[in-house]
Amino acid sequence: SSGSCSAGLAGFPAMGFLHISEPMDWQDSLKKLHYVRDHGVEQFLQVFHAVKHVTGDLLRWGDEIEYQVIRLEGDGEARTCKVSNRAATIIHDLQNIEHHKMQYGLSERDQCSWMPEYGSWMVECAPRKPFEGLVSLIEVEDYMRLRRSRLLSVLKPDEIAPTMTFFPLLGVGDFCHPPAQPNGPVAQSLFIPDECINQHPRFTTLTRNIRKRRGDKVFIARPKFKDENTAMPRRTPKARGPKEHPRTVDEADQAAFVYADAMAFGMGCCCLQVTFQGASLAESRHLYDHLAVLTPIMLAMTAATPILRGWLMDEDTRWDIVGQSVDDRTVRERGEGDVDADPHLAGKGVRLLKKSRYAGIDCYLCNCKSGSIGDSRTSAYNDVEMAYDPAHFERLLASGVDEVLAKHIAHLFSRDPLVVFKDRIELDDRKEVDHWENLQSTNWQSMRWKPPHPDKGVKETSSEDHVGWRIEFRTMEIQLTDFENAAFTVVVVLLSRVILGFNLNFYIPISKLDENMKNARQRNACADGKFWFRKSFLPEDVMHEHQHEAGFTPDDHDPQIQLQSIAEILIGDDTHPGLIPMCRMYLDFIGCDSVLRSKIDKYLDFVVARARGDLMTPAQWMRKFVTSHPDYKKDSKVPASAAYDLVKECQLIGEGKKACPEVLGTNVIPEVARATNPFDIKSTCKEYDCTLLQAYMRQAKSQTVRQLETQIQEHARQLKEQQAELDLLRVSLKEEVEQQEVYCRKTGAEPSPCVRPMPDPECGPDSFSPPLRTASPPGRRESGPMDCC
Repeated sequence: SSGSCSAGLAGFPAMGFLHISEPMDWQDSLKKLHYVRDHGVEQFLQVFHAVKHVTGDLLRWGDEIEYQVIRLEGDGEARTCKVSNRAATIIHDLQNIEHHKMQYGLSERDQCSWMPEYGSWMVECAPRKPFEGLVSLIEVEDYMRLRRSRLLSVLKPDEIAPTMTFFPLLGVGDFCHPPAQPNGPVAQSLFIPDECINQHPRFTTLTRNIRKRRGDKVFIARPKFKDENTAMPRRTPKARGPKEHPRTVDEADQAAFVYADAMAFGMGCCCLQVTFQGASLAESRHLYDHLAVLTPIMLAMTAATPILRGWLMDEDTRWDIVGQSVDDRTVRERGEGDVDADPHLAGKGVRLLKKSRYAGIDCYLCNCKSGSIGDSRTSAYNDVEMAYDPAHFERLLASGVDEVLAKHIAHLFSRDPLVVFKDRIELDDRKEVDHWENLQSTNWQSMRWKPPHPDKGVKETSSEDHVGWRIEFRTMEIQLTDFENAAFTVVVVLLSRVILGFNLNFYIPISKLDENMKNARQRNACADGKFWFRKSFLPEDVMHEHQHEAGFTPDDHDPQIQLQSIAEILIGDDTHPGLIPMCRMYLDFIGCDSVLRSKIDKYLDFVVARARGDLMTPAQWMRKFVTSHPDYKKDSKVPASAAYDLVKECQLIGEGKKACPEVLGTNVIPEVARATNPFDIKSTCKEYDCTLLQAYMRQAKSQTVRQLETQIQEHARQLKEQQAELDLLRVSLKEEVEQQEVYCRKTGAEPSPCVRPMPDPECGPDSFSPPLRTASPPGRRESGPMDCC
C-alpha cells in the first residue's frame, strides 16, 4: 500500500512491524506518546553506536511488488468488478505452498515472502532472499513472473490479480466482496466499509488514530478531469473541519474535485519499491541524497493512477492521494486554523508541519567531507525550514551524532507514534527497536534511510544473516507488466552504481525538489513536464576535460540548475551526457559481459522511449482506454462496464496474453501460466492422472501435521520451564526487597538502585537509558564513518 506497513525484503527488516498484540486506545495511548518518542531516540542511538563502524557490505538489493485481487462479476451490460477481500486466506495458502517447497528440496533463494497489506484485497510479495550484485539484474524479471504465476495458483476462477496501482471502482456503490456497508466505527467513511481494512490490529488502529489525532476524517481532494459533459459543481467543500465534509455521496459527487475520505483510498494503492544495502553508513547517506533527487523523475515516468473513486482525475499519480489519506496533522499543524495545545502530542499539536507524514524528503543526510566541499555541502541545499524536536536534537548531538543526521532523526520524532501496543512499552533500549521503528515506519517519505537491527548489523559482513545500512526508493508506481517493473527496478539499481562509480553530484535545493514532486503528479508529466535538475552533474575536473576534448568552451555563466524535460535529463545533449548514456558508459567501464549487457540495453531502450513520449505511461493509456470506451458518457465518470473491461485488459497484458504496443512498443511479454498448486492438484494439474501425486500429497500433509504437533509440544515444554524460572526469580526478588526494607528501616539508608521500581513510562527525558557506547561530549564530533564520503 505504497509502502505502508508490511514486512520487508528477506534479510531486510520490515518497513513496518506486524506485532501480534492488543493496541492501546488513542486516549489511553496519549499518556505514553512522550515515552515512546523519547525511547525511540534512545533505541536509535543504541543501533547507531553499535553498527556505525561497519564497512565493506556487499551490494544487496531487492524489490517489493503489491498486488490487488479483483473479482469479475456478471456479463454483458451488467458486468462489473469488485475487490475480493480474501487476501488473508490467499496469503495463508501461499505461505503454506512456500513452506511445502522448503520441506521438499527447495532453497530460500527459490522462495517468495508473501505479506499482508493495508487492504483486505491486497497482497505484497518480495524475494525471500535479496539479490546480490549486478548480474542479478537479469534475473529480476523472471522472479517477478514467478511471483505472478504463484499468486495465480491460489485464485478462484472468477478472480484476477492485475498489477494496477488502483482499483477503479473503490468506494463506488457495492464494490467489495463479500458485500459490506460503509460508515463503520473505524474509518467512518461515506464510501469504504471497515471490512476492506486488513483486520490486523495495526491497520485498523492506524486508521482510527489518524482520524482521532487530526480531529476529523481525512480529507482527500484531487483535481477532476474536465470533459465535454462534466457537471458543474453546486458547492465546493473545504478541508476546514468535520462539518465541511460532504454528508452524502451525491453531495460528494457534486464537488469541483474528486473527493474521498478514508485511508484506504491512499494506502489501497499499489506501488513498486526498491531497497539497497550500502557498503557503509557513509555510503548509505550519500546514496539517500542523490537518489532522492531522482524520486520525482521516476514517479512521473511510472505514472499509473488516473482514476480515484470512479472519477477520472486531471493528474496521473497516487502520491498526493496517499499523502492526504494519512495526514494526521491537527488544524493548527496544517496552518488552517486554531486548536488548543495538547501537552501529550509532539509539539503540543500546534507546531507547524508543512507536509503530511507521507511526502517527499525534508532534508538531505550526507555530511560530505564534514561540509568542506562547497558544491556538495548539505547546508547549502537544505533550504527549507524543517520542524524538529529540540530536546531530541540536543540529545543526539550530545551522543555523538553529527548535526545533519541529528536534525533528520529529530524531524522524524516531530511526529507522534500512531500505534502503541500495551505489552511493548517498557522495553530494554539496548536490545529492542520497537519505539524507533514505530516512528521510522510511519514517516512515509519518498526515500527511507534504514539502519539495521542491532542483532543483524553486528554480525560478520560475510554472514548471510548480516544486514547493513539500507536505503529504500519509494515513489515508483506499479506497472502493467513484469517487464516494465523490472526495467525501472534495473535502472534505479544501475543508477545507484553510476552515482558511486562516477562520483556524480545531483544536489538541488530541497525547495526545488519539492517543486519537482508537485510537477511529477501533473497529467502527462513524463512527456510534457519540466523538472529542476543540474545541467552538469559530473565532477568539475572531469567535466572540463570532457568539454575540452569535445571542442566546447566551458560556460561559467551557465546556471547549474535548470528546468529540463525528463528526456533532456535522461538522454542529454552534445554538451552534457544524460543519465542513460552514463549507465551505458558505466557498463563499459566495468567491462560488462554481452549476456548482461543485452538484457540491460533492452530495459534502457524502453525507458528512453517512454521519456521521449514515444510510449505512453500506464496513466495515459488508462485514461485513453476509459475515454474511448463505448459506455463512457464524456462526464469524467468511469462506468462499471469500462472498469470491468479495463481491469480485464490489464490482466491480459500483464500475463502476456495480449499485446499493448502503445505502452510496451515492440517488447513482447512471455505468457505467464498459473503455477501448480500442490494443495489443489485436481484444478491445477490436468495433464496426467494425478492419483499417485495425490497420494504423495496426503503423505506430506500427515508429516506436516506430525511436525506441528511436535513443535507445539516443545513450545509448551519451554513455556513451562520459563514460567518456573520466572516464579523462582519473583520469589528471590521478593526476598531481596524484604531484606533491603528491613535493613533500610534499621539504618535509615536509601534502597539499592538495583531494586528500585521501574521508571514511570510518563517520566519523560529523565527516563532516558544511557547509550550503548560512551557518548562524545557536547560540541565534539566523531570522525570516520560519521563524515560521509
